[in-house]
This record gives sequence, C-alpha cells and structure tokens, in this order.
Amino acid sequence: MEREFYSDFPLVLNYVARLLDDIDGAAAITCAAFRQVAEGLRHRPSGEGLRRADVFRAATELSRTALRPRRWFRRQRAAQVSLEDFPQSDARRALRRDTVQRALTALPFDARVVVLLRDFVKLSYDELADVVDMAPRKLVHTLDRSRAELGEIYDYIKF
Repeated sequence: MEREFYSDFPLVLNYVARLLDDIDGAAAITCAAFRQVAEGLRHRPSGEGLRRADVFRAATELSRTALRPRRWFRRQRAAQVSLEDFPQSDARRALRRDTVQRALTALPFDARVVVLLRDFVKLSYDELADVVDMAPRKLVHTLDRSRAELGEIYDYIKF
C-alpha cells in the first residue's frame, strides 16, 4: 500500500517544481501534500482508496498558498543557460526548454495548473476536473484558452 501511495512522488515533485519554478520549495510542498493526503486517508472509511487526483489537488493548493505572498517582480531570476560548451543540437534543446519554462512561469497560476496537469502529468479530463473543481466542458474551454495563451507568450519571448 505504501509503495503504491508514493509511486507518483517524482511526478508530483516535478509538477510542483514547474508550477513554482523553484525546485527547493517544491520538495517541501510535495512532502506536505503527501502528508496531508495520508492524514485524510486515516479518517476515510476503509472502502475508499487513494485517488491520484487527491495528491495533485493538495499539491496545487499548497503551491497556490506558497506563491500568494510573492510578487512576480520580487522573485529571484533563474540563471540563464550558457551555450559555450554545448553542442549545437543540445544548445537548441536547452534554449527551447528554458523558453518553455519562462513561458509557463508567465502564465497565470490557474492556467499553468491546467496545462501542466493535462499535458505534462497526463491526467484524464475527469481526474483534471476533479483536481481543479471545474465542469468538464468548461475545463476543455479553459485548457484551450490556456494553451493558446502559452503559445502566444512562447512566440513573444523566443529568440
């Protein structure tokens, strides 16, 4: 049971790190999310098992709380990628990855959550609707808008 419970830990950690754009804070938030869900499991009837969406919901809410006091203009800037020793193809890939991460960071929090959970974590629409508490039809519309906005931001900041 415990192995199954923690099997998604690396995926949740990576999701939170991308959501916050901060790997150091992501580990603490991921651990807190798993603790919160584990506490909730103790109080549930024995017939109800763990749902994957519960962990992502807890991680999303804790990330939202962690980001609330900060302002975007006060955040530390990430170190820029140096292209000196990279082979050409690796340099392009690293540059693209950095640009995508910057575009994700520029998205509003709720749009970032929807895009990351659907496209990166590969949650189904039903699981995603459960995590963000949204009707599936509205979710599809929100996801399309968020992807379009991500594309516009990416096109604007790419070199």
